[in-house]
Amino acid sequence: MGFVQVSTADGQKMQAFEVLATNKDAPGLVLIQEIFGVNASMRQLAQDWAERGFNVWCPDLFFRSEPGLELSPTNQSQLDLGLELMQEMDNELTLGDLESTRAQLAQKLGHENIVAVGYCMGGRLVVEFAQKSPIKAAVSYYGVNLENVLPPLGQAAPTMLHIAELDKWVQGDARGVIEAEAAKRTGWESHVYAGCDHAFARPKGMHFDADADRLAIERSMAFFTRHC
Repeated sequence: MGFVQVSTADGQKMQAFEVLATNKDAPGLVLIQEIFGVNASMRQLAQDWAERGFNVWCPDLFFRSEPGLELSPTNQSQLDLGLELMQEMDNELTLGDLESTRAQLAQKLGHENIVAVGYCMGGRLVVEFAQKSPIKAAVSYYGVNLENVLPPLGQAAPTMLHIAELDKWVQGDARGVIEAEAAKRTGWESHVYAGCDHAFARPKGMHFDADADRLAIERSMAFFTRHC
């Protein structure tokens, strides 16, 4: 457990938090952060996924502007900074950074059996990553802006979407668009969690829901078992 260095396509050096499974031949997993950086919650999630049998790398996607940044969801100024950094991101460059992470993790493991999981901002990026990268499957937790990302998205790896019923970031007809897009794609699934708000799976978070989190994990594990 600790940080490893990833070389990006444009010659930059990016840190990624690494937690390896007991079985080094286990699948790799690219874990994609929320807007709060690779903070304690993301590091805990990395450990959790490693305990489920994955070799995990969680890259610091804000490294180009604020390397090593750790923000708190309960601090309004830090929340605002995270939103600002997300809006300033070069999306294609970030997807390239994720692919560099996947490729170098695959090289380390000696196999291409790599999946990805993303939360919030990462829940959107993982969907685009599933289209851009040769990952085996993806899982998106309460991805933001998916109602605009999914309709023009081309062919992509099998993806599971976990959607919070009360998510303030999924307003109006957005959820219907997201569910319809998932339904028409081969190998895709979407699940809505009744009574849950955004970030229902964030460890120790304000909206953490243990039952929904447990169910989402069970569904995700079964999904990965089918596809990797």
